[in-house]
Amino acid sequence: MIISSSVPQAYNGFSIPDYLTGRFTYLSKEEWLKRITEGRVYCNDIPSGVDTIIEADDVIAYDMPEFTEPPADLSYSIVHEDEWLLGINKPGNLLVHHRGKSFKSNLIYHIRYVHNPPFEKAGIVNRLDRETSGVVIVAKNREALVAMNRVLASRKVVKEYRAIVKGSPKPDSGTIDMPIGRVSNSKVGYRYGVNGEKAKNAVTGYETLQRIGESYSLLRLVPETGRTHQLRVHMAATGHVIVGDKLYGMEDDEFIEWRRDPDNFKGKLVFHRQALHCFRMSFIHPYTEKECTISAPLPEDMQQLMQEIE
Repeated sequence: MIISSSVPQAYNGFSIPDYLTGRFTYLSKEEWLKRITEGRVYCNDIPSGVDTIIEADDVIAYDMPEFTEPPADLSYSIVHEDEWLLGINKPGNLLVHHRGKSFKSNLIYHIRYVHNPPFEKAGIVNRLDRETSGVVIVAKNREALVAMNRVLASRKVVKEYRAIVKGSPKPDSGTIDMPIGRVSNSKVGYRYGVNGEKAKNAVTGYETLQRIGESYSLLRLVPETGRTHQLRVHMAATGHVIVGDKLYGMEDDEFIEWRRDPDNFKGKLVFHRQALHCFRMSFIHPYTEKECTISAPLPEDMQQLMQEIE
């Protein structure tokens, strides 16, 4: 199977190994070097060497052997459709874009090439983590995507989430105002935290909707800013980690152990994913100029979790 990519401007002047290692992290640099020396990597249809220097817009191709993609839940549904936009209810184990070995088992691939009818020019407006379920907005073409990106940039989109967390926040409702940045001394390169490196302001509104059993709560979360992992970081920082959140519910060593071999992980997992769901998004539609609200009901797995806790 031939996989190809166009080199972004940011990688202009990189060597082939550094480009592949930096952009396609599912293989280490040593593994990429092995494949290059085997003659399986091409630059503009010419076999590349380890010293090949690339330029922006070069086409890099890799002759990948057949493999089994990681499992994914493809039971998404369309909950809104108009001439310009789709509203998707994404399940909890599904990437929005290609990452790692999930070349086809991701939402945008299926919307473009598998869905009936296919939306070949579709583009993702908002992103959710693989394990976060709920509303994802998809623009049907490039023009609609640009228009929706302007709406997002205006910060007039209201996003409302549901989360099952440990404990019960005090008071029952309020605002969390804690800056978020990357944790520089973490063994996990993509861990964020309050007051991390180059922290930026981050504000989250919360409301307790229901106490579940003696030790858990269902919360309504409204992010007023859009920092990486904002809701997960804020809830963990306040002592109310989202149930099933491995990254922010575990220390570095335990998380790394789980990542290396999730099937044989010896620790205890209360829930198979982070119990976080994008429940609703509201915005002024860029074409109709009317308020548009797209909602996705609380998924069955989170409802079942609540019943089991009770």
